[in-house]
This record gives sequence, structure tokens and C-alpha cells, in this order.
Amino acid sequence: MKIPTALVSSGIVGLALFVAQPLQAQSDGCGLLKPAEVTPLLGASPVGKPVGSGCSWTAAGSTKKLIVIKPRTGGPAAETAFAGARNNAAREGTAKVTDEPGIGDKAFTSLTSFGVAAMMLKGGRLLQLQYWTGADGTAKDRDALRPVAKAAIAAF
Repeated sequence: MKIPTALVSSGIVGLALFVAQPLQAQSDGCGLLKPAEVTPLLGASPVGKPVGSGCSWTAAGSTKKLIVIKPRTGGPAAETAFAGARNNAAREGTAKVTDEPGIGDKAFTSLTSFGVAAMMLKGGRLLQLQYWTGADGTAKDRDALRPVAKAAIAAF
């Protein structure tokens, strides 16, 4: 495509080329969740702060936090990473691992020393949530994280 010199010098071509490129959905993990979806975990007025391609959610007065991690691994490598994470979590003995049908293509949660972790696979991409409670994770914490995980993977 030949671009007229007048357009190049005016900067309009740069704008046109930028607009013509497809937008990347959810460039950071904060866009996957709404504050109202995080409120049941952290309390009133949670705020998401982008961290790389992920997000750290906190709320004033709360010692809890939610970390959203979007690994850049995709395709078969994501499947392998998911399987490895599942096996490692089950092997640790102290982490109670539960498969989570109905969350993405595949998902599991594990109760950890910091709270609950959820690893999800959807369309050959990984998404991880870490719910930091400040204590060993419980079944109640896992139950609280499930709807948040479902909302995040639906938007992923």
C-alpha cells in the first residue's frame, strides 16, 4: 500500500495504522475482575494495581489480598505447565488439591500455607489466582474464591 507523503508528514498514517491493529483484550489482570467481584474476598472498596500482565488486589483495612497471574505460556506449553503445577501441588502433601469442573477448560484449587491458589486453563492459556488470607487455607476460603475464579476465567 502506497501512502501519500502528505499523510506521512502529518502523522495521520501513524494514527491510522494504530487504529487498524486489533486491540489486545485485557492487557493486565486487573481488567478480568470488577471491584464488586473481589469485595467478598477482601472487603469494601478493593483496588486493583497492575503488576506486569497480572494484578494485585487489596482493600484498605484488610490484611488479605488477591493476586492475578497471567503467565505468557500458551498452547501445548500451557497444558504441560498446568499438569506440572497440578502434580507439584498434589505432591507437596500439605496442599489439599481439588479439581474444579466448570471453571475454564480445566482447573484446580489448592489449600496452601498462604491461603488458596487456583490454576485455570482456558483456550490453551493459563490463569492463576492466589488468595492470600494470612493463614493456612481452609475449605471456606476455597468456597469464597470459586465465584471469583469463575468470573475471572469467563473474562479471560
